[in-house]
Formats: sequence, structure tokens, C-alpha cells
Amino acid sequence: NLTSITIPDSVTKICYWTFSGCTSLTNIIIPDSVTEIDSSAFSGCTSLTIHAPAGSYAEQYAKENNIPFVAE
Repeated sequence: NLTSITIPDSVTKICYWTFSGCTSLTNIIIPDSVTEIDSSAFSGCTSLTIHAPAGSYAEQYAKENNIPFVAE
């Protein structure tokens, strides 16, 4: 039932399958500190929008994986 989450600034990597299958997850805020996101981290998150700083790794990941992105 998780719909939104903010990743803490202390996180640098989002690992495989972390949010896989979280179909209710619609928004995630990812800080600049995250410099690696594994390819299957958001597998099955069909309604997800990534919110992160413009120019961040999260923005690049969103574009490469066709995930909607909003610059924060």
C-alpha cells in the first residue's frame, strides 16, 4: 500500500528489487546522494514518477527507463 516515499540523503544506491512489485507506488523523491540505481529496482511500478534534482543520476535513470520525471 506504499504510495509515496522519500529516500534519505544518506542513501547512495537503490538495489535490485527494492521496490519491485510496488504497484501502488506513484511518487518517489530521490536525493543527489543516490548515484546508482539497479535496473530492476522499480520493476512493476507502472504508475511511478521520480522526483529528483535536475541533472541528477535519478533523472538520467528515469529517462533511460522511460519513467516520468519531475525536477525538484
